[in-house]
Amino acid sequence: MNVILVIAETAAVWESLRAALPDGDLVLHERDVTTARRRITTVAVDAILLDESSSKSEDFVETVKDMAPGIPLAVLSGREDLLTQAALTRAGANAIVTKPFSCETLHEAMDSLLHTTVLADEPPRLPDVSPAPPLSLIQHQMALRWISRLANCRGDSERLARRLIEGTPDIFDTVRCTLLLERRGTVHVAAAHGMPEHITEQLQLSFEHGLMHWFDSHACLFDSFAIRSAPEATKELRVLRGVLAAPLMDKGLVFGALVLGEKASGMQYSQEERELLTLFARSVEILFERTDDRYSPNTPQLPSQQVLNSLPMGLITVSADRKVTLLNHNAETILSVTRQDAVGSSVQKLGSAFADVVLRSIADGSVRNNEVIREPRSNVNLSINVSPDDDGGAIVSFLPQPEEGIKHEELAYSPFWEYLSTRVAQEIKNPMVAINTFAQLLPRKYESEEFRDAFSRVVQQEVERINRVVETLFEFARNPKLRLQHCDLNETVRTVLTSFQQELDKHSIKLAQNYDPQVTETDMDPVFFSQALHNIVQNSIEAMPTGGTIQVSTCKQADKVEIRVSDSGPGISQEDSDLVFLPFYSTKEQGMGLGLTIANRILHQHQGVLRWVSDDKNGNYFALEIPTSELSHADHPGN
Repeated sequence: MNVILVIAETAAVWESLRAALPDGDLVLHERDVTTARRRITTVAVDAILLDESSSKSEDFVETVKDMAPGIPLAVLSGREDLLTQAALTRAGANAIVTKPFSCETLHEAMDSLLHTTVLADEPPRLPDVSPAPPLSLIQHQMALRWISRLANCRGDSERLARRLIEGTPDIFDTVRCTLLLERRGTVHVAAAHGMPEHITEQLQLSFEHGLMHWFDSHACLFDSFAIRSAPEATKELRVLRGVLAAPLMDKGLVFGALVLGEKASGMQYSQEERELLTLFARSVEILFERTDDRYSPNTPQLPSQQVLNSLPMGLITVSADRKVTLLNHNAETILSVTRQDAVGSSVQKLGSAFADVVLRSIADGSVRNNEVIREPRSNVNLSINVSPDDDGGAIVSFLPQPEEGIKHEELAYSPFWEYLSTRVAQEIKNPMVAINTFAQLLPRKYESEEFRDAFSRVVQQEVERINRVVETLFEFARNPKLRLQHCDLNETVRTVLTSFQQELDKHSIKLAQNYDPQVTETDMDPVFFSQALHNIVQNSIEAMPTGGTIQVSTCKQADKVEIRVSDSGPGISQEDSDLVFLPFYSTKEQGMGLGLTIANRILHQHQGVLRWVSDDKNGNYFALEIPTSELSHADHPGN
């Protein structure tokens, strides 16, 4: 088993590598160099894979090499030019893999790293502690009580595994313990106490080598301090942070193991405790022998709506009574409707031109391909495909058409387009790594139910991520026309904040609201103004990944209304404050950097302004200002 540490901002890159590398390898994941440094101090790592997405990636390579000088390093690079690869090599990269990569290329690079670099592993030394006291009668009694409790779990191996891990620390005073069980030819963690989830969720041990292979040959207790002739087994036990391990056997065949970590007291395990562990394991394996089922994790079921939302086009189904029965996320975005308003309503709610094409197709039973209509809400042309179904309804798919009439000279090269292409490439190449890798592995691993589940989940979420990039660019490129109406601004703000409640709870973020009763109705486009406020609040949430507080207030000021949004995040530096509203400017590794730009443009279309305010009196906050209803909108560009 090789232990590979992946340093990548994007989890999909790690999942792709975990799927592409051999099943017996343990592939750990850290998002940044700081957390990776802590991981290296606790786990013996054989190689590091660094995903680079920065123009100064050679600096990160140097940082990683300084942090772990004896560990071979491969860089996943999105750039293929020789100058970049030379810079990465000079910085200390032992291998460079270009994204998206083939599985063969990745395997060759890893074989080169692991087989040409020899790491000196010092044999573990016995800890300098005082001798352990003799085994007490209390431990024997506690072991018997827990065996009696575990007997009540026979027939349910998952419950038995959980209860076993609850009782083991009580009996042996261990800081951590792990139960390993065989599943489909490999050994996985069935239950654990005191172990990190990123290890327990993906660790796989093989009977061909390491700890399980040793148990197959010896079938007795494994002591990492006493046994020096099995380095692979010792290495796997270190990954589990174990000191002792007892095999579990069924009809003479090993099907798992019980692993103990260090004692909470710091003492060594006495010989009597080692013997008790062996007897305890024999009793436990009898209970597992009598269970009718084997340990198997619950397979998550993906909801159908998630599948529909991953499609890159708008999709709608219409029933025989001309009502909308289903629509995906892209349909909501393109048509500026919500699922709650549309489902169950007449197709006419989606617009007369849209409904006309659908109803004509249902009426005459004809398939209509690439029929173009003008969508008044978003002011774009839609290319519609309609296919009648056997029940008298229809399935409708559609995409916005690019606007015609763009002049050649308007597409000239400029620094802006260069920067845009860099950002788009950065956002799309990482999802392509996941899609490309899983597609290569599909013929080879199709029989594996776990792989098919991972394939379905990862590919869909990465397609959705690419789609979000496309949607964001579409939102930025279009120039919508406002439809002003009298709206209760306080109620509009409250509605936007309500839509964030689940996300706020997820990130442990508190929300404080303060509404000025003097703020009444204001002329605005509720859809686009809500989008602007949504982008500001979303920016605050992303600034506080570990929790905090968001404060939102409204205030009437003479001829304008102001909405303030502040958060307890790190704020915006003085250096960045003048740049945050520029297109594609972002300090985050992910995201197109268009949220604040779009919000700023929407405020200007309302004859208002979006400002970042930083002063000693009121602190730091975003201020959204729009004129009150008393102002004339006769010359407003949205009309």
